[in-house]
Amino acid sequence: MVTVIVVGGPAGTGKTTQGVLLSQYYQCPFIEGDQLHPQSNIDKMSRGEALTDEDRWGWLAQISKVASTKAQSDPSHLSVVSCSMLKRKYREYIKQQAAAAGGGGGPDIKFRFVFLYTNFDELMERVGARVGHFMKSDMVRSQYEIMEIPHGGELLQNGGEAVAVDTSGKSRETIFKEVLGDFELPDEDKRQEPVK
Repeated sequence: MVTVIVVGGPAGTGKTTQGVLLSQYYQCPFIEGDQLHPQSNIDKMSRGEALTDEDRWGWLAQISKVASTKAQSDPSHLSVVSCSMLKRKYREYIKQQAAAAGGGGGPDIKFRFVFLYTNFDELMERVGARVGHFMKSDMVRSQYEIMEIPHGGELLQNGGEAVAVDTSGKSRETIFKEVLGDFELPDEDKRQEPVK
């Protein structure tokens, strides 16, 4: 079975850091989702303009395609990708794009979503400390306002595919322990999990 782990949340929550840690833990490829944005999206965000749903669809499709392809070609049959995936419909779209790309004849691709979140002030502080990133602090508010933290049936503990971790005031090591504490791969992939 092929599994893609998508690490998401607003800018400044530690998606890249946790994504790299997960890829090291599972010994699989990591894809930085920001690098898959088309130039038009980067230009827009650099001007301080929030992306619309229409701006995001192509990017989300590309994330799904690249992450699924990497997972299929890697011996681990896993990949980890960072992507804000702020809304539930974005998470659903990522899954639909993988299914559409398979055309019904490809391998069954499963998804796991790790959603990181914190309070607005902490996001502003973290993004304000970044150097050389196109996401400016004035863009954080728009991400925070549209953020839909997975809950209810979307959560792994309730039969869904997501875990949600509050990163407020926590070290990257503490966050990673919480992610692993709530996380599990699909049944068929459990045999691949390293010894903790």
